[in-house]
Amino acid sequence: MNLDAVAEELRAALGTIEGLNVADWGVQRVHPPAALVPLPEAITFDATYGRGSDRIEDWPVLVLVARPTSPEARREIAEYADGSGPKSVKAAFEAYVFTTCSARVTSADFDVVSYAGNEYLAAMFHLDITGQGA
Repeated sequence: MNLDAVAEELRAALGTIEGLNVADWGVQRVHPPAALVPLPEAITFDATYGRGSDRIEDWPVLVLVARPTSPEARREIAEYADGSGPKSVKAAFEAYVFTTCSARVTSADFDVVSYAGNEYLAAMFHLDITGQGA
């Protein structure tokens, strides 16, 4: 499984959410609401016979909104964490037709995070990814 190709497809799926700015990983500034697709911590190779499939059990995807302590930020992050709807991250991944892998959102957790010197209310979505071994 080519991690860069998978990351690009994850970014493309997030790009279907109107108004969500999908930033390149490592940028020095984001414009919220923003999504970031970092690399996963681990990949399991050869999950099936031979080189049949590779698996990433937890690929994180971050969504950041401004003003972390405001009621508006809570409402905004709730829309991205909804299981369905036009801003739902889960729904965007479910609707996207992946060619490099299959991706399933398994959970999300929330925190106030600092990125490039600014604080944001964040939702970290956890994805289970399976793709063809190469």
